Amino acid sequence: MKHKPKTAVLYGGNSRERQISCRSGIAVLDALKGRGFNAIGIDVREDFIAVLQDFKVDVAFLALHGSFGEDGQIQTILDEAGIAYTGSGPEASRIAMDKPATKRLLMANNIPTPEFFVTGLTATEDAIADAAETLGYPLVVKPPADGSSLGVSIVQNVRELATAVTDVRKHTPAVLIERYIAGRELTVGVFNDRALPPIEIRCPGFYDFNAKYNAGRTQYIVNPSLNEVAARAVEEVARGTYMCVGCAGAARVDIRLDDSSLPYVLEVNTIPGLTATSLLPKAAKAAGIGFGELCEMMIEDAVERAAARGGTIGGKKASA
Repeated sequence: MKHKPKTAVLYGGNSRERQISCRSGIAVLDALKGRGFNAIGIDVREDFIAVLQDFKVDVAFLALHGSFGEDGQIQTILDEAGIAYTGSGPEASRIAMDKPATKRLLMANNIPTPEFFVTGLTATEDAIADAAETLGYPLVVKPPADGSSLGVSIVQNVRELATAVTDVRKHTPAVLIERYIAGRELTVGVFNDRALPPIEIRCPGFYDFNAKYNAGRTQYIVNPSLNEVAARAVEEVARGTYMCVGCAGAARVDIRLDDSSLPYVLEVNTIPGLTATSLLPKAAKAAGIGFGELCEMMIEDAVERAAARGGTIGGKKASA
């Protein structure tokens, strides 16, 4: 970049993903400082806008996972304050955070995603069991909004289903239940419509929170062996999902590839993890983009989008 904008890395907050968000934020902050940026970190728990204004920030780098960070709220606040930020805007963030809304949008655009239903607090056990029987076991039970595989489980029968639904309801009244897709687990990073190399996720048992964030539990295969049909389908569905949801900057699309090489989209992450074990940096590295360079590219993209909107950077008209 010709000029390195004054940057604030926003992380932490109060969501269930606070721990991972702090890891991401600190990693990004260190990387930016190593590339000569005048950058500060802000744990978003109080009046962060006042801190941003006192610092006279040019760009906010969003490393804020979970509610408030990924659901469009902070994006709306930053838009109203006239502060440029990395990643997707409010509407795309809201849709992507709402897994049922994402799945309905994908289905409307003929992008494969597992069949599902959503149940609320008023649904009886019998009604849930009947709906589950229609989909067929095994099933995946998850919160409709959380990330990092928090609260996600695979169930094989009605007894396990009842337990999983009860567990999710401890944190949220709505429960998303979808058909389990047997096959390979893949994830594809997308940056400005460009798909990065896919990564296959292999782990013993279920790819849960501990498997994601404890080194050594999971094997990540960058550019796994895929036949030509599968490779093309995975890239197309990842890019199609990114564009369908309206993402900007960096995002990550999680996919299950069945035995007939048909990819099913599980979800899209508009603020992917940026920790030592995170998948987007691994994919970027395989494409020849180092971690620090990736962070700088995300900031450059934020500046360019602000300029395209006719916005301001540091009180001056934005220019790329």
